[in-house]
Amino acid sequence: MKTAIKSIIQHVVRRFGYKINKLEHASVDPFVVQKELTTADRPVIFDLGAHNGRITQKYRDLFPQSLIYCFEPFPKSFQALTKNMSGDDRTFCHNLALSDTNGLAVFNSNSSSLTNSLLSTDEQAVAMWGDEKEKFHTETQIRVPTKTLDSFCHENNIQQIDLLKMDVQGAEFAVLMGAMDLLKQRRISLVYTELILCPTYNGQHKLHEYLSFLDSCGYELLDFYNHTRNQHKLIQADVIFVRSP
Repeated sequence: MKTAIKSIIQHVVRRFGYKINKLEHASVDPFVVQKELTTADRPVIFDLGAHNGRITQKYRDLFPQSLIYCFEPFPKSFQALTKNMSGDDRTFCHNLALSDTNGLAVFNSNSSSLTNSLLSTDEQAVAMWGDEKEKFHTETQIRVPTKTLDSFCHENNIQQIDLLKMDVQGAEFAVLMGAMDLLKQRRISLVYTELILCPTYNGQHKLHEYLSFLDSCGYELLDFYNHTRNQHKLIQADVIFVRSP
């Protein structure tokens, strides 16, 4: 089964001019892979969709000298994030969503805060996620500030992002569109993102759109990690993209 799935993924990515590279002796843990790929002594890390700071702390442990910028728009999650990262003067927490525009946007607060999104839940999510479908039920909507990654970096004089991590529940493509200048100028070294591959949120983009867009910006797919399946169907995976040589 693993061989068959691997062959299917290889076939799909080859259609868009990609190849899946392997690191010699690399771990299947995507965070270890990121550690192996990062050469900066004091990397700049952006954690988008930081939630309560669990992944932020993982980056802190892996990169003790890094500067970490966290973004979490949901107030309760942001409160937990700031509490968990208090005392860390190299981590900067921002209560906003990064997207493709500067302004305000409707934010959907769901039964599980892990599924909160700028995008509304697709009716097909019920069939796709089975026992987990209730996590996507929207309970309330709030308005949150949004900013593009290009604008944020310009305003804060950030010239380079070594690791861009995104877990923004289907809205990752909007983040990339708001980082057009950074990507075109190849000022982001590595993109680590969750990609939902089945209908879950209204307006989410398909895998081939990510592959095509990032290829046009000079980035290539490295590998897939942390696969989630519904029977034989791949419905979610984490992905690493790196700058092409």
